[in-house]
Order: sequence, then structure tokens, then C-alpha cells
Amino acid sequence: MIYFILACICTCLGAANGLGTSTLLRPLLDAVSPLEPPAVAMLCTAGTLSAALTSAFFMLSKPLPLHQDELLFLAIGSLTGGALGDLISARFFSVLSVSSAMLLQNALLFTILALPAVYFSGLSGTIRPLSITRMASLPAALLLGLLASFLSFGAVPLTLMIYPLLFDAGEDEASCAALTIALCAMAGKLIVMLIRLRLNLPHADILLWLLPGAILGTILPMVPGLTSGSRKKRRTLLSLSLFTALINIASALA
Repeated sequence: MIYFILACICTCLGAANGLGTSTLLRPLLDAVSPLEPPAVAMLCTAGTLSAALTSAFFMLSKPLPLHQDELLFLAIGSLTGGALGDLISARFFSVLSVSSAMLLQNALLFTILALPAVYFSGLSGTIRPLSITRMASLPAALLLGLLASFLSFGAVPLTLMIYPLLFDAGEDEASCAALTIALCAMAGKLIVMLIRLRLNLPHADILLWLLPGAILGTILPMVPGLTSGSRKKRRTLLSLSLFTALINIASALA
């Protein structure tokens, strides 16, 4: 039941502020769950994928802000990155102890979250976009998908920062790109994970609680009056995620 509550709260906060469903869920599960890091990564992957699928389903009724060719580049790049990220993370977990794996992953997560936190706090209006060709979205999606897969959190805040900086994209375009990358990266990771585990996902009993929580948490912000995209609340959510990742780092060092 606790996984249902945590998934619902974290995905609701992330979806309401447009920062992705696992921005808080990933470091929080590392902090409170007694499971091993690979198991936590699997739960976050499934939760992120289910939440992204729910968001994508409701987006189908609206015109897409990105061209189909660009969406294809994003999908191919992030799907490939997601598959590679799972292979790298599997090797990563096999050679390191639990504390070392948690330390390094949360340190990387902290860095990746700190960059958007600084960007959204004041730099977003002062840095001039590069406005490069949108065909470069494929290698960008591959890198973002790899990071999203390796850390099992979707990398939505990082995408929301990088996509406008590279391609001079609007907020709707960046949000669509972030959802596409998170969805395809988690799908690629899950496919490779199922192949590695021979179609046997552990902790299915926990998934039965976590997945409905992630789906419900994604739907709740769609209710009129509950959606909030203010920059102040975005910064608050990022700060909370950073603080949780910092606790995990301190715990791994202790």
C-alpha cells in the first residue's frame, strides 16, 4: 500500500508541474525502500512508463506540437538510448556493491537535477538558444534516453532544459519532446530488461500497487483546478528531489 501512496503523490506532483513522474519518485524510493538498487530501478522504470503512456493517451486528442519526422527522430534515439542504458546499468550493478551503486547513481541524479534547477531559477530568460537543426534531435534523444534509462527516471527536467537551448523550442514542443523521450527510453529499457530476466519481472506484488498509483497520480492533475505549472512550484519540486538525492548520498557514505 505504501508504494501506491508514494507513486500517486510523486507522479501527481511531477505531472502537475510538468517535471516528469519520477523526478521525485526515483530518489524517494532509494531513500525509503528496503529493496536493492536494481529492484528500485525496475519499479521506477515500470512506474515511469505507465505514467508516460497515460499522459500520451490523453495527448492524442490534441494537435501535436512537433512534426512527425522530429517525433520519429526522438523515438528512435531515445529507444536506442533506453536499451543501451539498461545494458550499462546491468553491468554497473553487477560490479559494484549496493552502497557504491547507490552513491554513484544518486550523485549523477543530483547533478542532472541541479542543472535544470539552476536553469529554471533565472537562467532560462538570459541564455540565448543555439537554434540548431532539428535533425540533431536524434543524437540528443539518444544521450537523454541513455541517461533516463540508466537512472530510471525519465530525465524530463533535463530534456525541458536542453531541448529549448539546442533547438529554440517553445514550452509545448519541449514538453512533447520530454514525454516522447521518457516514454520511448523506458520502453527500450523495459524490453531489454525483460529479455535479460527471461520475461520474469521480480516483485510483481509491488508492481500491482505501484502501477495504479502512478496512473492515478498522472490523471489527477488533469482535473480542472489541480494543475499548476508555476516556476516557483517547479523549483520547489526540484529542490525536494535534490534534497532526497543528497540524503541518499549521505546514507551511502555513512
